Amino acid sequence: MLHAPDREAARFRFDLERDLHDRAAVGMSALALELGLISTDTDPGVGERVEVAQDMLRRAIDDLRGIGRTLYPPVLVSAGLGPALRGLAERRDLHIRLDLPRRDLGAEAQSRTGLLVADHLNTLHAGSTVLVRVRGRRIVRVHITDEQPGRPGLRHHRAVLTCG
Repeated sequence: MLHAPDREAARFRFDLERDLHDRAAVGMSALALELGLISTDTDPGVGERVEVAQDMLRRAIDDLRGIGRTLYPPVLVSAGLGPALRGLAERRDLHIRLDLPRRDLGAEAQSRTGLLVADHLNTLHAGSTVLVRVRGRRIVRVHITDEQPGRPGLRHHRAVLTCG
């Protein structure tokens, strides 16, 4: 069953992804650089401990960015629905085919549709084949067909979003 995010949920998740990337990850990256500078000005024993701390910090940054990508594909904002979904499918090793409207969706429809499909793609096993069909502009109909390795047959999922 597909669960369409409402307007507030879409905005909340977008803001959360932005905060994870723009505030937390960028701040942690600056801290990693500062630790690098400190390590060059200290004795070798402290420098080694700083390097260990830098490695831990880099892993934490990577984890934050990974969480942000699953919450909301960052490319969706700038590149559009198609590239965002293709990027997410590629990261998850999914074979995706998109059948999207010829005209771009409005910002709200694009955001909510992107989250709906991204949430579903995040539930699929690597190697799955997926067809995503989107129709409409104000009333957006989403039909996702998927076939997962090790599971018999096609599964069909549908949702309807009302966007202003």
